[in-house]
Amino acid sequence: MKRERAVAARVEGIAPFAVALGLGLVLELGDKTQLATISLATRHPRLPVFAGACLGLVAVTAVGAAVGAALVVSLEAWLPAIKVGGGALFIALGAWTYVRKEEKKVAEDRRGAFATALALNLVAELGDKSQLAVIVLAATYAAPLSVFAGASLALALIAAMSVLVGAALVRVLSAEWLRRVSTALFIAAGVLLILEAVLGG
Repeated sequence: MKRERAVAARVEGIAPFAVALGLGLVLELGDKTQLATISLATRHPRLPVFAGACLGLVAVTAVGAAVGAALVVSLEAWLPAIKVGGGALFIALGAWTYVRKEEKKVAEDRRGAFATALALNLVAELGDKSQLAVIVLAATYAAPLSVFAGASLALALIAAMSVLVGAALVRVLSAEWLRRVSTALFIAAGVLLILEAVLGG
């Protein structure tokens, strides 16, 4: 028992944490989830969007670190269908964003923003390159906790950056242009998700 703890103490540490942090930042910068989160932040309160995005991203990271390669093998046949469905959802939400009339219901807006950000990030990141990277790193370093912590921090930073970009767009763009940008970002995220499924990326 003591020997197992000593081995665990040696593998868990700053190196796997740093690698997961750096790789997570590189993989997610400009990714579809970032585009979707920016879009949500142009239309909803920032805190619920950030909280929902973080929870969705961290949940997927936890699944990758905990379950590992077995999850990918068991869901491999379904991942393309999940991605196509998620991409279609993104595109539909983008179109709906442009068509619908905005209503000033702050309480509902906050709940809706959190739930939407959570669901979109869960769907988009399931089987994504960042989740696969977490699985590979956790197995390679035999340090699932360090990899989870590093990757989660990276994804939280990306989510925060996305929300700040969305908030900045609100300040500089008119309502009509915000609708257009939000729609374009959602549709771009959806197309990227579908292309990943079709091309096997």
